[in-house]
Amino acid sequence: MPDWAPNLHPFLVHFPIALLAAAVAADLLSLLRPAHGATRDTATWLYCAGAGTAVAAYFSGLSAAAAVRVTPDAGLAVDAHFTWADRATWFFVFFASLRLAMSFIWRTTARRTIAVSCLLAAVGLGFLAAAALHGGRLVFRYGIGVEPVPATGSPWTLPGRAPAEPGAAGAPAREPGRESAPGNGADERRGGTAPRGAAPARPRRSAGRESAPGN
Repeated sequence: MPDWAPNLHPFLVHFPIALLAAAVAADLLSLLRPAHGATRDTATWLYCAGAGTAVAAYFSGLSAAAAVRVTPDAGLAVDAHFTWADRATWFFVFFASLRLAMSFIWRTTARRTIAVSCLLAAVGLGFLAAAALHGGRLVFRYGIGVEPVPATGSPWTLPGRAPAEPGAAGAPAREPGRESAPGNGADERRGGTAPRGAAPARPRRSAGRESAPGN
């Protein structure tokens, strides 16, 4: 495992999503062509592979969560991610077992049976999508398992292109009202040269220095 990776969990989570989504797609194709048992069996093997990788991602996630410290808010987010991952994992473990029986014991190609299978798989995909949503929230909102992003630096550009200049499209713009006009700098506000076109200030007279009329 690379030294920059905190654990195996980030490497494994994408496999069940891809495999189980492909399994549902194969199931839908089998629904359109119910007489072709090869399509049904392909979906079954994809469900088995997806369930197996989901179990691996599940236990690697438990190990990863036990090794981090979290704030109370982040702890609630970890709980939500675990809840939906737990539901999705064991749902597809049971469902893959059911599909093995459907393909190699019952050997059914009835359209109604395949339709029910698709509906059940769609429910499982909903569980999986909720788990993925909460997992992404852990990373991008709470920064669980990632290094802090540096506060300084420049925007990324394609290789071979110059970095974006300030004021260009995509570059951070200056705050309005922060720029001073020529001749109106901070030194002038502190008593330096008066702005152009302004009348010179009259000198103040000290108290008690003015003479009475006639003196």
